[in-house]
Amino acid sequence: MTVEARSSSQSRPVDLTWIGQAGFALLAGSTRILIDPFVGEHELRRVAPPPLEQVACDVDWLLITHEHMDHLDPAFLPVVVERSPGVQIVLPSPLVETVTQLSSCDRLHPVQPGDKLRLSDDASLEVMPACHAVDVGEAYGDGSTGERTARFVGYLLQFGKLSVYHSGDTLVTTELLEHLASRTVDVALLPINGRDYFRERAGLVGNMGVREAVGLAVQIGARTLVPMHWDLFEGNTERPGAVLDEVVATGADLHVLTLARMRSYRFA
Repeated sequence: MTVEARSSSQSRPVDLTWIGQAGFALLAGSTRILIDPFVGEHELRRVAPPPLEQVACDVDWLLITHEHMDHLDPAFLPVVVERSPGVQIVLPSPLVETVTQLSSCDRLHPVQPGDKLRLSDDASLEVMPACHAVDVGEAYGDGSTGERTARFVGYLLQFGKLSVYHSGDTLVTTELLEHLASRTVDVALLPINGRDYFRERAGLVGNMGVREAVGLAVQIGARTLVPMHWDLFEGNTERPGAVLDEVVATGADLHVLTLARMRSYRFA
């Protein structure tokens, strides 16, 4: 099922489908893009994985923001390559060695913040910085060990006049704000699960919370905020309605869109 939102700033329809957690599929014309799909089984998973035929087929581009299993699903990579033989994979450059064990390197596009890539005649992306950590014992940062070795990224996708920003897992930083300051963002896909002592004690690296997500969306001029990363794992959830509460409390001029899994929403 597809529902539709209209805006004069958009030149052609783009269908956005939430797969769960931080996973999304975008369809613009004939170009299908997946971002961070996690379809694997897990003992703490609260929602059953979607059918593979709904996720892995006819994929042109697979975008990976970082190496955590709910963003880089190792069991899914061989499946998507088999079912979508032409798929191209975009990922932070330090992850190439990991992924080449699962897929041929000729389809890989290693990137770093600031890089730009043309996906089709109507679609392009720019790589944004992100601030996260591989393990809770590490300081939060870009994960780099040298020049151009950031392990965490986000993606700003441009479809004609429509721009969609997927932040990956991140906190809000001055660097991120500076990168986004001169860009136009129509739709922001942002994590809201937050960061706290008890979850970090359980080994869960955190993200921005509800208030930060709303603040970031307002700061970058986004028109629509789609909360993500709030639903999948026991012990690491958040109430998406809190985003709307925050928008109402602050008077922000911002749409909040909470998507149902595997149901497309059309921006047209």
